[in-house]
Amino acid sequence: MPEELFGLVEREVAQRGGGQAELYLVRERARRYDARGGGIDSISIADALSLGVRIFRNGRMGFSYGFRESGDEIARMVEAALFCADASDPDPAYGLPDADGEFPEPALYDPAWESVGDSAKAGFAADLERRTLAFDPRMKRVRSASLKETVTEARFWNSAGRGGSWRASHYFASVESVAEQGDEGQIGYGFGFGRRFADLEVDTVAKEAGLRAVRMLGARRLPTGHYAAVLENGAAADLLEVLIPSFLASQVAKGKSMLAGKRGRTIASPMVDISDDPLDAQGSGSQAFDGEGSPCRRNVLVEEGVLKGYLADAFWGRKLGTGTTASCRRPGSKTAPTVGISNLLIAPGDKTPAEMLRRAGSGILLTEFLGIHTADPISGDFSVGAAGIRFERGEEKEPVRGFAVSGNVLSLLRQVTEVGSDFRWFGNVGSPSLAVSEIAVGGE
Repeated sequence: MPEELFGLVEREVAQRGGGQAELYLVRERARRYDARGGGIDSISIADALSLGVRIFRNGRMGFSYGFRESGDEIARMVEAALFCADASDPDPAYGLPDADGEFPEPALYDPAWESVGDSAKAGFAADLERRTLAFDPRMKRVRSASLKETVTEARFWNSAGRGGSWRASHYFASVESVAEQGDEGQIGYGFGFGRRFADLEVDTVAKEAGLRAVRMLGARRLPTGHYAAVLENGAAADLLEVLIPSFLASQVAKGKSMLAGKRGRTIASPMVDISDDPLDAQGSGSQAFDGEGSPCRRNVLVEEGVLKGYLADAFWGRKLGTGTTASCRRPGSKTAPTVGISNLLIAPGDKTPAEMLRRAGSGILLTEFLGIHTADPISGDFSVGAAGIRFERGEEKEPVRGFAVSGNVLSLLRQVTEVGSDFRWFGNVGSPSLAVSEIAVGGE
């Protein structure tokens, strides 16, 4: 039994001089169905088990990992973790989390996944390819059409007497398409996410991929200048993603955050609210407890433009004196847990995208940043390629691309004049569309 494994951990630690211990176990079942050329191209199957052990003693921490439920594996992991702990530098902030309380129960798991057969899921992928091609005569190819099903179970035990488990099911459908007109080709991408297979809508995903490809045909260059802009929800989510490191207490403490020293200060428009919400089941990063067993909760980071705080695990919470925000994450089975986001989002407003265009008058609907991840993580400065649609008097005109936009992430957030009602999750980062008063464009 998995519970007995932690008993083995404690015994092995006691025999080697003692210390506090933690065992974290994750089981994952993944199935992927890929369609190509009118049929199923491949079906991938992966079942994985991973274990992580952390040991704290003498103000030090050691981590080790393994992939088997056996006494020999546990003994090896404990020995490795103790070796790492004894060789590391001491820090009084090391130790198990102080958090207690009941674990929340977000609706992340659908037991009906077992009743959905392979034929239905493979058929979804094939139908997705077919419907994407049927969207418009200019749709010529589908590069990939896939459905991925993942079922995850996480468990933990520690020397403080804490233990818990959560389960989650996850369906992700995606399609990448190509539209052609003359010698020109444009790529479109569509996706859908749900906790249940029944939540996915094949027509919606196919239509999104087709529309995104077709609407960029005939794109022109844009003259250099300053333009009012509406950042489509996907582009706004990309911008928010640049801020992720700056919200982490680890980066703040190291002086590598553009938000360091700004707590309590205005960093964005009063219309902007940002939070990290691991309990929102529609975000892909949802969970009941974090990577070291602290009960998860929603954390408000920016409220009406004012920075309220940062995300911390037990270690960095002690370093900053804030305590944990239950934001310890496990980026991989071979990597020690560290502070990170769960589901980071900008809260929606009450304006439809059409209303935002009308109120902005004329400018650019920015649909895509090209390389926004290259923005300076400390200053927030960026200069990247972009694509979009020019609008005039509130009406969309022609697509535009081959231009660059430059500025500063925080300056752009301070220029937000409207927040859309079209909120959407893009994995574990979500945003509505954002209207900004001005953005600098380098074009022809």
